[in-house]
Amino acid sequence: MAFMIVAIWIVCVLVAAGCTPQVLDRQAILQESPIVNKETPAVTSSATMQPVAGSSVADTLQKSAAGTEPIAKAAAGAGTETIAKATSEAAIKSIAKPRTESVASKTAATPQKGKLVMLDPGHQRYGNNAPESVGPDSRETKPKVSSGTVGVRTKKPEYVLNLEVSLLIKDELVRRGIEVAMTRESHDVDISNKQRADMANEAGAALAVRIHADGDSSPKTKGFSVLYPSTSTAAVKPIAAESHQAAGLILEHLKAATDTAGRGLSARSDLSGFNWSKVPVVLVELGFMTNPEEDELMSEAEYQKKLAQGIADGIEHFLKSR
Repeated sequence: MAFMIVAIWIVCVLVAAGCTPQVLDRQAILQESPIVNKETPAVTSSATMQPVAGSSVADTLQKSAAGTEPIAKAAAGAGTETIAKATSEAAIKSIAKPRTESVASKTAATPQKGKLVMLDPGHQRYGNNAPESVGPDSRETKPKVSSGTVGVRTKKPEYVLNLEVSLLIKDELVRRGIEVAMTRESHDVDISNKQRADMANEAGAALAVRIHADGDSSPKTKGFSVLYPSTSTAAVKPIAAESHQAAGLILEHLKAATDTAGRGLSARSDLSGFNWSKVPVVLVELGFMTNPEEDELMSEAEYQKKLAQGIADGIEHFLKSR
């Protein structure tokens, strides 16, 4: 009898002991694993690959089935150390798959061959009053080049304003993949109007764009305008139609960019830079430096950007139509 009591007591002890082992709870494992909540170094790759930055093993385990499967298997019959190892391997396998993302290029587009634009920032620091023929079929002469007008309020020389805006136009065109050459990028040059036309001719430019600002005896006169060669000049007849087209496109885009009407188009027969040109050519008058308000406006960075945008839009439209 005593033996049976002892035996029953031993069985009870064994049963009680069998009911209290530590149960491997899956959520507890995720919380207690020594590598959970540790940042995993980003996976580096080529320029066209982006690493999964800021990911942790815990994030991966929660989002990836591949990370939870090995843990469930480990929980079935392994200790904490084995489970931690399975957790680590699963997480690393999941993380070591970088996302492929296209990297946007911030560089200029590939230049469009045969679409060169010659920008001519009008005037220069010192004028050259030596006479120059207005055109190949004219006996009339004009000074080779002047220094231009001066802002009535800003006191800025026209040659400075012309170059400022021309450089912005250049940046806009290059960004769009349009090849650009410039007659000058410095104020200290001596280039006549005929020579500027010759530079565009020799480069085989698709379009020459001359950038100027205007002046008038009345301080009330204002507004941009676009000039083009007159068909009354025999030498420019081969380029007259395309020049007129380019002028119209630039004017329309200037209107849109600045939200103003401007002064319109004007055909000219008295400009050396037109009459010596063998490629389509236009001249943009940005506005009147003799108008106090417009003088200041043309020196404002935001307005200069609008002018450059409108002119570049018109040029691009013209080139696409050829």
